[in-house]
Amino acid sequence: MRDTKKLATRAVVVGTAVAVPLVLSGCVAKESASTLDVTSTDTACDISPMKAETGKVGFKVTNSGSKVTEFYVYEGSRVLGEVENIAPGVSGKLTVELPKPGTYAVACKPGMVGSGIRKEITVTGDEKKKSEAPADVESAKQRYLASVRTEIANLERATAEFVAAVKAGDKDRARALFGPTRQYYEKVEPVAESFSDLDPKIDMRWDDTGDGAEDFTGFHRIERYLWPPKAEQIGDAEGKVTAADAAHGKKNDTPEAIAKTADQLLTDVRALKAEVDKPDFNFDTQLFVNGPKALIDEVAKTKIAGEEDRYSHTDLWDFAANVEGSQRLIGELQPIIEKKDPALMAEITKQFEAITASIDKLRTPEGYVSYETVDEATRKSLSAQIDALSSTLSKVPAAVLGS
Repeated sequence: MRDTKKLATRAVVVGTAVAVPLVLSGCVAKESASTLDVTSTDTACDISPMKAETGKVGFKVTNSGSKVTEFYVYEGSRVLGEVENIAPGVSGKLTVELPKPGTYAVACKPGMVGSGIRKEITVTGDEKKKSEAPADVESAKQRYLASVRTEIANLERATAEFVAAVKAGDKDRARALFGPTRQYYEKVEPVAESFSDLDPKIDMRWDDTGDGAEDFTGFHRIERYLWPPKAEQIGDAEGKVTAADAAHGKKNDTPEAIAKTADQLLTDVRALKAEVDKPDFNFDTQLFVNGPKALIDEVAKTKIAGEEDRYSHTDLWDFAANVEGSQRLIGELQPIIEKKDPALMAEITKQFEAITASIDKLRTPEGYVSYETVDEATRKSLSAQIDALSSTLSKVPAAVLGS
């Protein structure tokens, strides 16, 4: 999930909250007509100035608080850009293209939970033509969009089957469908997460509710019902299941309540499909070229630690889907990368082969082993491979766009 949790591009070193931009490259920052300074604390999101000129707008986000933070820029319900995992005392940079005058929402998200601290900025000036992607990049993006529509159609079909099992009280069937259903969403997260109203509803975790201050909906609410937290999971060293989380589930996860949650999940997935199926739907070129890294950083952020599917321990389904989705994006960009930087493409291919081989070792006839059975040495090995791949994929935007 992620208005509350995800989207875009982040370069994260596991275990070291290092912030890197979503849509920033060196030359982009230099072209920015306006630069706004953002100071995020645990309780505030201060922006100076509160206005900018149309065109490319830069944001320098400094975390002066005690919690890791994120920063988002929105147009309506659409996420235009984000920078994640900004550690205390660290700054992150973001550049977004705002070609139309008007009011845009921005948000700091201290602790990376909830809807964040929102502010509005005013963009003035003449409307400017949005930068056009090179023809080969635009063609690759349109091919990728076709595959995204296929995946979301598969998500709708699988979600309908999953919801039917949940509502019928067939928990064994629902448990078996949970991981396979979610993989369709995980493959296309860079696009799905751009819908800031739908992504949280579909994919939020308990962390995103502010300990129940916001409604807990979507896949993970149903996951908690299907795999109620055990006593030994509550308050563990990594805090994957808090006492408040477990108590909320014990009180609220009744068959009747979950049936309503399941119906809403299917409604939200269908709304997502309707949005993506619109003939005029498009997504930002920077989001596209940063997408391979964004998906790998999703693994680094929540899958390696086992935070994503904390009740069911089906994290490896998501892990594998993120990797596959990243590979699909690279597949569309491969001819461009090979032409401009064949050595980079060769390294990407090598690293994808290595991580895929590692994941394959954890397969079973039914899918994947429970992540709670994966030992610490294997987790560290996977983490190192993901870190290395993320670092290599950070070079893709410059190779593709020449910036």
